[in-house]
Amino acid sequence: MWLKNTENNMSRGRPAEQFEVLDKWVLESADPTGEKTIIKFDREKSPNGPYSIECIKPKGYRQPKVKAEKGKAYAKQPVVLVYKTSNRSNAKTKIKIFNNENIDYVLSSDRLVGVPVKAEILDVGVGKSMIQRYKHKYNLT
Repeated sequence: MWLKNTENNMSRGRPAEQFEVLDKWVLESADPTGEKTIIKFDREKSPNGPYSIECIKPKGYRQPKVKAEKGKAYAKQPVVLVYKTSNRSNAKTKIKIFNNENIDYVLSSDRLVGVPVKAEILDVGVGKSMIQRYKHKYNLT
């Protein structure tokens, strides 16, 4: 047998490093743009990964506003909007059909043609089948 003395063989080479297993730790990083990211780990709260991730934007940062495109419709499918004329209980329920509008535009615009400013939106859908469904649901003629 080529291993005669096991005690001498164990002492050869570099000694093994002792690693400390952490239960809680925090990683912090910063981007060149000034954004800071803080990632928090805790094995009791979440054994498989971080339990909290914070992204701190630099001072004066503004999120760019998203503008919905007006002209792109869904393969010529109408957008159906059901609304009440006000928030009162006896307010009249009405239906409005937009033929060449995008649903994102209808939901995000401040003012819609034919819909009052005080209107309360009840339902929005896309497609011809939604017209019949909403007429039946809200007893519209």
